[in-house]
Amino acid sequence: MALIAKHKMTKIYFIIILLFTVNRVVSQNLKEEKGFGNSIILKSDILQEDRDIQVFLPLNYNGNSKKYPVLYVLDAQRYFLNGIAFQQNLTWQEIAPEFIVVGINTDPVKRRNLFYEESSKFIQFLEEELIPEINSKYATLNERIYFGWEMAAGLGVQIFANKPYLFKGFLLSSPTHVSGDRLESVSKMLKTNTQNELKLYAALGTVENWATESMSSLDSIFQRHPAKNIQWKYNLSDKENHYTTPLTTINEGLKLFFSDYGPIRFYSMNEFLDFGGIKRLKEHYQDRGRKYQISEEIHADTKHYLLLQAHKENNFIIFKELVSEMDGKNFIKNYYRQASWFSRFSSFYLDNNKLEDALEILELGLEKFPNTSILQNEMGNYFKHGGELKKAEKWYKEAIATARKNKEPELSVYLKNLESLQ
Repeated sequence: MALIAKHKMTKIYFIIILLFTVNRVVSQNLKEEKGFGNSIILKSDILQEDRDIQVFLPLNYNGNSKKYPVLYVLDAQRYFLNGIAFQQNLTWQEIAPEFIVVGINTDPVKRRNLFYEESSKFIQFLEEELIPEINSKYATLNERIYFGWEMAAGLGVQIFANKPYLFKGFLLSSPTHVSGDRLESVSKMLKTNTQNELKLYAALGTVENWATESMSSLDSIFQRHPAKNIQWKYNLSDKENHYTTPLTTINEGLKLFFSDYGPIRFYSMNEFLDFGGIKRLKEHYQDRGRKYQISEEIHADTKHYLLLQAHKENNFIIFKELVSEMDGKNFIKNYYRQASWFSRFSSFYLDNNKLEDALEILELGLEKFPNTSILQNEMGNYFKHGGELKKAEKWYKEAIATARKNKEPELSVYLKNLESLQ
């Protein structure tokens, strides 16, 4: 019981933070008139009614010529703000690019027909009226994501099976009405091995026993008919219920869909080489840049972690290649904000008898961080290594003076270095 109570409190705190974030986003956009709450009244001949469509635009939408992915949120009266909040949060974390959020409000009575019995009509509305309207009014990429909860998630299963080109991502929360016909359609679609690149994330709580059997059947179909171009992730969780799965689905589903966006980090050089090394890494970032209309350069964080990992593993051969291929010295000069990094990399060069490179890194560091004891001491190490003991003595003494002035704990190390010259 204590674990359950703790989990519920965690959910409550998360929701409070989420709503606070949404409130700030809403307030900011209303104040700046940047597009929150924009509405399109779409006269639908197919549905024989006017549909109020909500649209949220990225903050700098009007200040550039970029095109954006689009998240379509069904039951927007409940989940439109969730889509906005996660857009803001994941963008800030560089997990996802900015994207447009389109909300489709639904009537609680009509939705039961439109999402199941008359689903073909609603899908026709999406394909022939809503998506073309959004594409004509806004700068959109062909990167559309569908979010649906409950019956709308079941509808998403049908769209995936019958109209896989409409969306590239499907975020399915607590799907219901995953009927035998829909399951059969999915099976047929997977057997044809469509060329569409698709990603699906589905979440269901174990307490939702009315849907566990049909979702188990759906999961089994994906397991029996795997396709290289289709990613399927099913989260059956004892920590979720019918009303918490939307938060998890939107958050984790967007992470899955934009898994090629965030900076890559390798935790070993073997992992880096298995990936394809520097050649494949450059290709990845070029593809990423073209897809999302951003820089095609290798991300700065990726460069940092690669250099760090090569140093940790004492793999100087790969370290040298990385510096050469990634304009590494210029990167080191501009990226690092602590003198210790210049000392670390200079020492690595020195340990491998690359004196010119070691000196170049030290000079870059001292230019950026003058009168820094750690670099003064490293300069002493450099001259000691080259046999120029008088110059080494001069730099060790400068390091000692700086450390005494600033009361640095490394003073004892610098004194020992000086004594070693005797």
